[in-house]
Amino acid sequence: MPTCRLRIRLRVLGTAAVLAGLSAVAQAQIAVRIDGLDGELRDNAELHLTRLTETQEDLDSDLAEALLHDGFQDIRRALEPFGYYNPVMDGKLEGTAPRWTAHYRVDPGPRTHLDRVELRIEGEGAEQLAPVREAVLRRLREGAPLRHADYEAAKERLASAAYAAGFLDARFTQAELRVIADDNLAQVYLVFDTGPRYRFGAVTIEQDILDPDVLARYVRIRSGAIYDPQALLDTQFALGDLGYFETLDILPQREAATDHAVPIVIRTTPRKRARYDLGLGYGTDTGARVSAGTQIRRLNRAGHTAKAELRLSQIKNTAQAEYRIPLGRRVGESVGLSGELSEERLEDGDSRKWGLQLSLSRIPGDWQRRLYLAFTHEESRLGATRQTADLLTPGLSLNRAELDDPIYTRRGWSIFFDAHGAVRDVLANTSFLRTQVIVRGALPVGAHARLLGRYEYGANLVETFGELPASQRFFAGGDQSVRGYAYQSLGPTDAQGNVIGGKFLNTASIELERRIWRDWGAALFYDAGGADDDPAPRLFQGIGAGVRYRAPVGSVQVDVAHPLDGPDGGVRLHIGVRVGL
Repeated sequence: MPTCRLRIRLRVLGTAAVLAGLSAVAQAQIAVRIDGLDGELRDNAELHLTRLTETQEDLDSDLAEALLHDGFQDIRRALEPFGYYNPVMDGKLEGTAPRWTAHYRVDPGPRTHLDRVELRIEGEGAEQLAPVREAVLRRLREGAPLRHADYEAAKERLASAAYAAGFLDARFTQAELRVIADDNLAQVYLVFDTGPRYRFGAVTIEQDILDPDVLARYVRIRSGAIYDPQALLDTQFALGDLGYFETLDILPQREAATDHAVPIVIRTTPRKRARYDLGLGYGTDTGARVSAGTQIRRLNRAGHTAKAELRLSQIKNTAQAEYRIPLGRRVGESVGLSGELSEERLEDGDSRKWGLQLSLSRIPGDWQRRLYLAFTHEESRLGATRQTADLLTPGLSLNRAELDDPIYTRRGWSIFFDAHGAVRDVLANTSFLRTQVIVRGALPVGAHARLLGRYEYGANLVETFGELPASQRFFAGGDQSVRGYAYQSLGPTDAQGNVIGGKFLNTASIELERRIWRDWGAALFYDAGGADDDPAPRLFQGIGAGVRYRAPVGSVQVDVAHPLDGPDGGVRLHIGVRVGL
């Protein structure tokens, strides 16, 4: 068996300090050595011996001998939870003051096994909990080695299952673990009484800012339904995610239950009606930027919301406004009307546009689905070519994400898909169908690192590509695309070498990020991608390294990237913020 050592520090009063009238304390040590134990037996024995010596202040040879002998009982107690009740032990104190070694040799002895297991469920829920009983008995079975943790887990599983099924008064009328140490046998006797099954009573929401019918759509608690703790949690999350309330507490009134029907009180305090935001920032894809916005969390008692935002930067300026009406029974399902004005400076051109959009958001299953109808008027210039386009574009977008943390994701994935198009002469001057898919993922690497991946592909089926405005073409390059290249600098060019965008987009990225110290970290990355008129665009590659700072709003990134293709062989600085994936 492996040998383990555990050092325990104890204080003794120095003779010189006493004579001098001082309070200095000298240090003495006992090194504890255990032979014959491994794994969880060794770990638990070490834990018990550590606790024994933690409160000792003075240490001399007599106390050291006493500690040695006390340790035998501590080791015995450490082995019993694993079914070892008859260990054979000896030990001795080695060394001299102030450094001794308590050397233990331990044979855990034969393991205790379960000789008899009786588990009986009584009461109204006996039949419903029968599958749980069978599952418990598969673990806590006759002939199995005794582990106290298995016994406690069996009791906890029964109690949890009963509570989840609405048996709020369930209890053990007998819970006994008998150990016959001399025979290395143990017996379990459990009698579990479920008591009556409870139901939900009347549901009361204490609030005066919204019509009751608005909130009732999101309440998962139904009067008369079986009491279900999960329904309480689902309601808590649903009402909290609506954004109307500052605090929200769901309070079952057990003491007021009548005929086993529990009234539910939902107590709320409203959030401020309006929120105002002002932001300053910098990113290499946008340059210096400033933003100002407002969100009206509730315009009326029907729960309608509105928001407006102005963003100004060196690359792109936008003004947006949106009016949204909640519908359905899931948070996020709504119908909205929005408008936008924007102007953007491209690598070799510019774009100015305004648009209106009507959208319907639904969440069937795990996917968020958005149907929309947009009208856009755009004036753009790419190279020497200027054009004006009017487009009526119906579209569909799908989105799904499974993230362990929406701000700093270490494990998770997301998928985004969008398809929209237009038909010539139906409030549009060209026909096209544009599709795009973005897949992102994150995996933990050890305790302090994560591996990030991204893949994006886009395709444009267009009648006359030259009539397609800049916002509907594909470009690559930049912080969120291919680092090492300027923002939207990759794509087909005209005769003068101006980047005019392409029909297809293909980009990918892989990044290893590791925390170095506190909230600071470092990253290595490889990006590849391009935009082209060919379905398999030429890939431009970039490699680099960066610094990361984990802020409350996301991961602040400062990267230095080197392009592996193209005429520019230098390095490019990229600054941005990553939220989630």
